[in-house]
Amino acid sequence: MSAFSKTLVFSVIFLVVPVVMAEDQRDCLLEGTVQHGKQAGQESTMVKIDSISKYDEESRCTVRRGQKLEFKLPQDSRLHEAPSGSSVRYRYRTDDSGQSNAELISIGT
Repeated sequence: MSAFSKTLVFSVIFLVVPVVMAEDQRDCLLEGTVQHGKQAGQESTMVKIDSISKYDEESRCTVRRGQKLEFKLPQDSRLHEAPSGSSVRYRYRTDDSGQSNAELISIGT
Protein backbone atom coordinates (compact mmCIF):
# COMPACT_ATOMS: atom_id res chain seq x y z
CA MET A 1 0.00 0.00 0.00
CA SER A 2 1.42 3.39 -0.92
CA ALA A 3 2.00 6.14 1.66
CA PHE A 4 -0.87 8.14 0.15
CA SER A 5 -3.31 5.22 0.53
CA LYS A 6 -2.31 4.69 4.16
CA THR A 7 -2.82 8.38 4.89
CA LEU A 8 -6.23 8.32 3.22
CA VAL A 9 -7.38 5.25 5.16
CA PHE A 10 -6.26 6.67 8.52
CA SER A 11 -7.93 10.02 7.74
CA VAL A 12 -11.24 8.29 7.01
CA ILE A 13 -11.02 6.25 10.22
CA PHE A 14 -10.37 9.37 12.31
CA LEU A 15 -13.34 11.11 10.68
CA VAL A 16 -15.74 8.19 11.24
CA VAL A 17 -14.82 7.28 14.84
CA PRO A 18 -15.99 10.58 16.48
CA VAL A 19 -19.37 10.28 14.74
CA VAL A 20 -19.86 6.72 16.00
CA MET A 21 -18.78 7.60 19.53
CA ALA A 22 -20.97 10.72 19.66
CA GLU A 23 -24.17 8.75 19.08
CA ASP A 24 -24.38 7.91 22.79
CA GLN A 25 -24.40 11.59 23.74
CA ARG A 26 -27.75 13.29 24.22
CA ASP A 27 -28.79 16.85 24.97
CA CYS A 28 -32.58 16.92 25.24
CA LEU A 29 -35.32 19.21 26.48
CA LEU A 30 -37.91 17.33 28.54
CA GLU A 31 -41.25 19.01 29.17
CA GLY A 32 -43.82 17.71 31.61
CA THR A 33 -46.22 18.39 34.46
CA VAL A 34 -45.95 18.14 38.23
CA GLN A 35 -48.13 15.52 39.93
CA HIS A 36 -48.58 15.40 43.70
CA GLY A 37 -50.15 12.44 45.43
CA LYS A 38 -49.67 9.70 47.98
CA GLN A 39 -47.57 6.63 47.44
CA ALA A 40 -47.18 3.99 50.14
CA GLY A 41 -48.96 6.33 52.60
CA GLN A 42 -46.48 9.17 52.07
CA GLU A 43 -46.75 12.39 50.10
CA SER A 44 -44.96 12.07 46.78
CA THR A 45 -44.08 14.44 43.98
CA MET A 46 -43.65 13.10 40.47
CA VAL A 47 -43.17 14.59 37.03
CA LYS A 48 -44.97 13.18 34.01
CA ILE A 49 -42.88 13.84 30.90
CA ASP A 50 -45.09 14.89 27.98
CA SER A 51 -42.52 15.68 25.29
CA ILE A 52 -38.86 15.21 24.41
CA SER A 53 -37.06 17.37 21.86
CA LYS A 54 -33.62 18.77 21.06
CA TYR A 55 -32.38 21.25 23.68
CA ASP A 56 -31.21 23.59 20.92
CA GLU A 57 -30.53 23.45 17.17
CA GLU A 58 -27.05 21.90 17.56
CA SER A 59 -28.11 19.28 20.11
CA ARG A 60 -28.27 15.54 19.57
CA CYS A 61 -31.40 14.02 21.01
CA THR A 62 -32.37 10.70 19.54
CA VAL A 63 -35.02 8.75 21.39
CA ARG A 64 -36.97 5.96 19.77
CA ARG A 65 -40.65 5.52 20.48
CA GLY A 66 -41.09 3.28 23.50
CA GLN A 67 -37.47 3.70 24.62
CA LYS A 68 -37.10 4.42 28.33
CA LEU A 69 -34.95 7.20 29.73
CA GLU A 70 -34.32 6.51 33.36
CA PHE A 71 -32.80 9.14 35.61
CA LYS A 72 -33.22 10.57 39.07
CA LEU A 73 -34.77 14.00 39.23
CA PRO A 74 -32.57 16.50 41.06
CA GLN A 75 -33.90 17.59 44.47
CA ASP A 76 -35.48 21.03 44.19
CA SER A 77 -37.84 22.61 46.71
CA ARG A 78 -39.59 24.53 43.90
CA LEU A 79 -40.88 21.23 42.54
CA HIS A 80 -42.50 20.29 45.86
CA GLU A 81 -44.01 23.77 46.27
CA ALA A 82 -45.46 23.92 42.75
CA PRO A 83 -49.14 23.05 42.42
CA SER A 84 -50.17 19.88 40.59
CA GLY A 85 -50.43 20.52 36.88
CA SER A 86 -47.56 23.03 36.80
CA SER A 87 -45.39 22.76 33.72
CA VAL A 88 -41.71 21.90 34.13
CA ARG A 89 -38.76 21.85 31.76
CA TYR A 90 -35.60 19.80 32.26
CA ARG A 91 -32.35 19.63 30.35
CA TYR A 92 -31.34 15.97 30.09
CA ARG A 93 -27.77 15.19 29.02
CA THR A 94 -25.64 12.08 28.68
CA ASP A 95 -21.91 11.89 28.02
CA ASP A 96 -19.68 9.40 26.20
CA SER A 97 -19.56 7.10 29.22
CA GLY A 98 -23.37 6.93 29.49
CA GLN A 99 -23.61 9.06 32.65
CA SER A 100 -26.81 11.11 32.67
CA ASN A 101 -27.70 14.42 34.26
CA ALA A 102 -31.06 16.20 34.50
CA GLU A 103 -31.22 19.89 35.36
CA LEU A 104 -34.45 21.75 36.21
CA ILE A 105 -34.63 24.74 33.86
CA SER A 106 -38.03 26.21 34.61
CA ILE A 107 -41.21 25.61 36.53
CA GLY A 108 -44.49 27.44 36.12
CA THR A 109 -48.24 27.09 35.84
